[in-house]
Amino acid sequence: MNILIVDDIATNRKLLKVTLEAEGHTTVQAADGVEALQVLAHETVDAVISDILMPNMDGFRLCLEVRKSERFHALPFIVYTSTYTSPDDVKLAQTVGADKYLTKPAPAADILNALREVMHTSAARPVLSAPAVEETYVLQQYSQTLVNKLEEKNTELNDALDKLQRAHERIVVLNSNLERRVQERTAELETANRELSHALSEVKQLNALLPICSYCKKIRDDNDYWQSVEGYISQHTNAHFTHGICPECLQTELKIIRAGNGHRQG
Repeated sequence: MNILIVDDIATNRKLLKVTLEAEGHTTVQAADGVEALQVLAHETVDAVISDILMPNMDGFRLCLEVRKSERFHALPFIVYTSTYTSPDDVKLAQTVGADKYLTKPAPAADILNALREVMHTSAARPVLSAPAVEETYVLQQYSQTLVNKLEEKNTELNDALDKLQRAHERIVVLNSNLERRVQERTAELETANRELSHALSEVKQLNALLPICSYCKKIRDDNDYWQSVEGYISQHTNAHFTHGICPECLQTELKIIRAGNGHRQG
């Protein structure tokens, strides 16, 4: 069979095409109802599988136009949708003449079974002599369905706007808290930086390799001049010295003094 796939989303058309062609069917495609009618005008088609929500002409209107056509009124027509799924939507699909109603995504087996069913059903469809139902009634039902769908979408949009508003308010609060914390942290860092700068200004570090005499312990400065450790440190830092004697040196000096006194007494 040659099946007309009508859907405004290319991925949906491709998936359905793969499913049908895997079973040996051929397919033609259209992106909306207007394009589908153009395809029907020059292609021999055995059945139609159509989405509902499409630009230019939706699936309800396409089905109605097919059923009004003397040439295509018996063409098997399957509605395949993920948007119009309420009982009223199913009822309208039946009113405009759809043979089968499937909800996306349907298993491949369900699609193929539906296709087999509608092929048998269409064979028993009577020759068109007059509209099965008044077109005025169909259009009223169609309009009401569209209004209901618009109201449903409006409710969904309002809910979404509500959530966005709450999220925005939350973000504003979080940003305010973040800015406050950044300011506090910046102030802390500035204070710490000032304290560090002050400390560095008061401390001079000796970070060079210092040549020192092994005997007299003098240090050679950058001008190749030898000076005492005390003089070098005083020159390069703010340190001050007081002089005393450590316990070891004290004991050494006492021994020397005692030894000297012993020699004089002898």
